[in-house]
Amino acid sequence: MHITIYYPGKRPVPPPLYGGGQRVMYWLGKALVQLGHQVTLIAHRDSHIPGVELRPLLDPIARDDSWQSLIPDSTDILHLRSTPRVPPPKPCVVTVGGNSGPGQTFHPNTIFLSRHHAANHQAIHFVHNGLDPAEYECAAERGDYAVFLAKASLDVKNLHGAIRVCRRAGVELHVVGSRNWPLDFQSRLPVIRGVRYHGMLGGRAKAELLARARCLVFPVRWHEPFGNAVTESLASGCYVAATPYGSLPEIVTPDVGALSAQAAKLAEVVKSPAWFKPEACRNRVLQGGFTHLEMASKYIAYYEKVLATGRLGEPDEPAPQSAPGFEAYRLLPWKN
Repeated sequence: MHITIYYPGKRPVPPPLYGGGQRVMYWLGKALVQLGHQVTLIAHRDSHIPGVELRPLLDPIARDDSWQSLIPDSTDILHLRSTPRVPPPKPCVVTVGGNSGPGQTFHPNTIFLSRHHAANHQAIHFVHNGLDPAEYECAAERGDYAVFLAKASLDVKNLHGAIRVCRRAGVELHVVGSRNWPLDFQSRLPVIRGVRYHGMLGGRAKAELLARARCLVFPVRWHEPFGNAVTESLASGCYVAATPYGSLPEIVTPDVGALSAQAAKLAEVVKSPAWFKPEACRNRVLQGGFTHLEMASKYIAYYEKVLATGRLGEPDEPAPQSAPGFEAYRLLPWKN
């Protein structure tokens, strides 16, 4: 099968630092090649996936349909990361990565990131994100610190809640996803009241920090569509202290973490690393369907369905749309 992936935007695939969607498409492209498929990527000119042909976008943020001229004639199916403005010239699936407001409609062949994410958009089709576990280490000896891994400027990611949890637990918190200052100034700052700021980290630096961390503190206050930070941390042997929102109950089981919307309860989890084993955390990714090869296999099944019938679901299945009353960025309950 020849699959063409289209990913517009300012960041390449994979991104050097922040960019969960781009990294997932990188892992998907790698896995599709490993499984014997031909893959073409239409994306930012600095993109690269081993074994994949790149057709660079002249303007990666253009809102017109000029990218369609880059689609190879031999393409069997397109995999898009946003709803197309006009019908594409080839069969397609669309992966939506974010939360959308009430009443928004999508392409009928839209795939979401988790069961909960799909339900919020009155849909049933989803594929959990998968990562390449070879990119993450899991050290037997762990450091005495927790990690917050998210875009810290977003209220829904609740950095203040993570700080509260770790101060209650008496455990140092390393923040990944905060601002990068000129001259890498954030890396020279000392620990400030139990918090160490690393700015945006990627690649080896992020993997090394996670490989020896005690746990991930992830007290999000929205319905998390998936949460790559969670599977990255589990693959690194970190257990997870998080809120029970969105996809998180689908990922975090009692043997690898705990879910609560109360800082006091999560602090008790952070204080008790003996409850959890690094190898169990990593096995949750390896055996729980969160690898890039598992992800690719599930997408391939959807590709085959679309090529055979023209759509993901049954002929009378409505196109997905945000469920009535679903507020994408409403802050969910949290008790400090």
